[in-house]
Amino acid sequence: MMNILQDFALALMDFPTALLYYLVLLAAGGLAFLAANRATNAGEQLALPLRAAFLFVFCSQLVLLTLSLLLFQGYAYINEFFPLVFQTLTFITLVWIVWALALPQGKGWLAKGWLKRLPLILTLAAFLAGCLTVFFITQQHAEYGIIWVYQAWAGASLVLLLAGIDFILIRKHPMKLEGFLVLLIAALGYLVFLVDPVSAALPAAISLSQLLYYPLLVSIAWQTQPKPAITRQVNSLPASPELAEAFLELNLRSDQEQIRNALTHSLSIHLMSDLLGLVEHTSEGSLRVSNTYDLIREAWLPAFELSPEQVPQLAAHFEDGLPFNANKAEELAEEKAALIQAMGYNASGCLLLYPLKGERETPQYGLLCLTTYTNRAWTREDQTRLSVIAENIVRVLDKSAAIDAQAKAVEGLRISLNQQQRQNAHLREDLEHHQKLLSELRQEYLQVKNRYTKETQLWASRQKALEGKLASLEETLQKQAAAFAEVETLQQQKNDLEEALAKNTEKLSNLKRALASAQELLSGTTPTPSGKDNAETGKSAEMLSGSQAAAAVQSMLEENTENRDSYDIQLKSQIDSLPTIPQKFLATLQKVLQNLLRNAIAASPQGSSIFIELMPSEDQSLPESLEIRVTDQGGGLSEAEQSAFLSLLAGAEGDMPASIGNAQALHQAVALVQAAGGHWWIHAEPGQSTTYRVSLPLIEQGVL
Repeated sequence: MMNILQDFALALMDFPTALLYYLVLLAAGGLAFLAANRATNAGEQLALPLRAAFLFVFCSQLVLLTLSLLLFQGYAYINEFFPLVFQTLTFITLVWIVWALALPQGKGWLAKGWLKRLPLILTLAAFLAGCLTVFFITQQHAEYGIIWVYQAWAGASLVLLLAGIDFILIRKHPMKLEGFLVLLIAALGYLVFLVDPVSAALPAAISLSQLLYYPLLVSIAWQTQPKPAITRQVNSLPASPELAEAFLELNLRSDQEQIRNALTHSLSIHLMSDLLGLVEHTSEGSLRVSNTYDLIREAWLPAFELSPEQVPQLAAHFEDGLPFNANKAEELAEEKAALIQAMGYNASGCLLLYPLKGERETPQYGLLCLTTYTNRAWTREDQTRLSVIAENIVRVLDKSAAIDAQAKAVEGLRISLNQQQRQNAHLREDLEHHQKLLSELRQEYLQVKNRYTKETQLWASRQKALEGKLASLEETLQKQAAAFAEVETLQQQKNDLEEALAKNTEKLSNLKRALASAQELLSGTTPTPSGKDNAETGKSAEMLSGSQAAAAVQSMLEENTENRDSYDIQLKSQIDSLPTIPQKFLATLQKVLQNLLRNAIAASPQGSSIFIELMPSEDQSLPESLEIRVTDQGGGLSEAEQSAFLSLLAGAEGDMPASIGNAQALHQAVALVQAAGGHWWIHAEPGQSTTYRVSLPLIEQGVL
């Protein structure tokens, strides 16, 4: 086998056998193209892709023949890239042959853009790949290039042919056997070349396979010739007003059910069929007969369904797309009985089933015709009438289904639109309500903002005013503090001067007594002190200066520290500058102050404070006196409690107010004040502090 291929390869490279080989292939391609072109002009749809494929075959063989002539004329450089050109052009011709023979060529398939452009895309890709390989291989200095490039082209061609064979085997095709043989022979040639790729630069197995399958291509092209038209004697039924009205009614309907009813009505009149209905497959696999029109009663029958087990032959012919008629009574007796039982009739008459395929491979619709009343037999002419308008009937049914789908879609859109409009209305109402609320909130916010701004400004101005007052008060306090410091200094100086004066007075008295003693010694007599001198001396001995009195009072207060500390009470005292007071007055003062302090300690809660003031009285209506003020935190006294307390002190019976700490001490203090000729006041309010104010005169005879 390999020797035969070697001899055939040598023949392809010699003159004139090589030219004869390319001339034979060119003639075969030309004849095939002419045959396919004639069939295309006659209206055969199958010849359209074949004509394109044979045109590429003819052009590629013409190019190869031209290059071969130039090569044998002495252009030796063509020999460097001629094998690659052969591989590229052969692959391109195989693309178009596979597209024409293996793939279906219906209108629906041609309408798919990407499949329609697939051979053009592959042709362009192969041409670019061939140009690149020719350019790079010619740069090499090998006699026939690189073997792997030939293997790549052969492998791509083999894959393409195997895919075409697979398509031919799995799909229906009018020339299935011829196409299978063409692609199989070409695939065997490439397979032999891949087994022994180095047999020759030009693949002899591929060239030999071309000589075998090119005549088959010519045969396929001549089989697409248009068949001679068969003259048919069609006795057309005379047109009637009823038929025209029926077709006009079909054109005026807009609903799917109305269109189908009008269609069966018009077809029933057109075929003069007593009963005519539409047959369809259901999703469960049964046959559904609907829109059945009764020409005699002029009414439509209800739809019904029949399982394939009830009408097996009708179901088989409907699936195969083959028309079928049963004019004899014994034909399809059981199936006719099932039909008339489903329709409610007594007789079926003659039956005609005509599947409507249109452009589809399998029928989707069909016509079921019965002559129940007239028992008229169905003939070939009836089928011919239906074949003329079959595509239009399918188109009408498809459009009615599309109209119904559009109507349902429009109804769905209308419902959605109404829902959307209602939703938009609700949203608009909500928007208006929220906008109203927003405006109210914005207005309220502006009011609050204005009020807050005014309050802020007022607080700022008030703060500034308070800061000014505070500054002035601080300045006043500083001045008062300075004045108080100066007063304290002067008071201290006064006290020092008074002490010095008392000391000087005492020294003067001593000097006077010493002088008197001296004079007595000098005169020899003992002078008797005058009553005036004795009175002055006794008086000076009974009087205390203000500082001495203040020191004595402060000492008395400190003596009560232990009792006060047990109650955790703070004592604050303020003793102003005191005048010179008698010794007996100081004792009365201390007793009154001690009793008031005992009451304040008992009345005040733990952790509180007591404030004591001792100062000269400023009341001009009273004689010269000292004023005592003791303030506790006992909770205060109402006017009624004050009156009751004074009555109790006067000797009346009753309960002592709760804010009184030590009634016995207060009673003793009141007795001392009354005995001294003093006065008593209570300054108190409920829930506040209580101040006991006492005024003691400095008159000597009133002192206890």
